[in-house]
Amino acid sequence: MVNTFLSKLLGHGFTDAQAVDAYRAFSSFLLGQLLLESAVRGAETAPVEEPLDEGNADIPEHDGSISLQDAPEVLRLRALLSEDRSDEEFEVSLEVLLDRLARELTQ
Repeated sequence: MVNTFLSKLLGHGFTDAQAVDAYRAFSSFLLGQLLLESAVRGAETAPVEEPLDEGNADIPEHDGSISLQDAPEVLRLRALLSEDRSDEEFEVSLEVLLDRLARELTQ
């Protein structure tokens, strides 16, 4: 799914950096929305204290060790996707939110 998302963005003229930025923004938005919906429905949102029991999964507790052979864009953009830019992304998102609130106050 990630590879398809990146491929579509690149196919529409996004540069590598723009595609990764768009993917990160979309992922952050989606994760936040899902967390909010889960909390509203009563799900526990605190960190789990013990590892998730993956039962009879083929690769129990080894998330992230799958082959990227079928995801060429993810493999190619791996370095950009692996950068930790969470502080910068938070700051930009906060600025966008504050700008939105300021616009709503002036309407």
